[in-house]
Amino acid sequence: MKLKSLLIALAATFSALTVSAQTSTATSSLTLSNGLSAGKALLGLYTQYKADGKLDLSNTTNISNLVSLASNIQGLLPESNTSSFLKGLISGSSSLVNTSNSENVLSSLTSIANLDLSSLGSSAATTVATQAASSLLSKLKSGSNSSSTTSEGTTTSEASSDVTSAVSTLTTLFSSLKK
Repeated sequence: MKLKSLLIALAATFSALTVSAQTSTATSSLTLSNGLSAGKALLGLYTQYKADGKLDLSNTTNISNLVSLASNIQGLLPESNTSSFLKGLISGSSSLVNTSNSENVLSSLTSIANLDLSSLGSSAATTVATQAASSLLSKLKSGSNSSSTTSEGTTTSEASSDVTSAVSTLTTLFSSLKK
């Protein structure tokens, strides 16, 4: 019973942090800091995409990067003043985004900014809780502190249609970028 309580607490904490980050970002204007964070998340997603040939939503790092990207682009509109945000995006992405592709990237990010990606928080919380429980059970059974590799159990089919749409938009964008 204690393990179940631990899992529920982990899931609730992750979800609360995700909602909190999204709420605070939504009430502020897009800044250099938002651009830096979005650029780092975009670079992380792109790097994994290039390595695997797809965006794998069973990977907790990808889910975290997608949550970070979504929370840092909230409020991005076609008519937004993006100069400060764009400077951060270019820097945060280690120049994956540059002046020649920035219009295409901003267009893609604008379409993602209008999607409801809230299901990512519960997906990530479930994945993290599953990993933590499996690791803890493994350690208890073996009586050691060794770690074990677990199946993460989250698939693209479990994600909402908006998440699927965001992944599709990013996949299309990534296929046009070169780094």
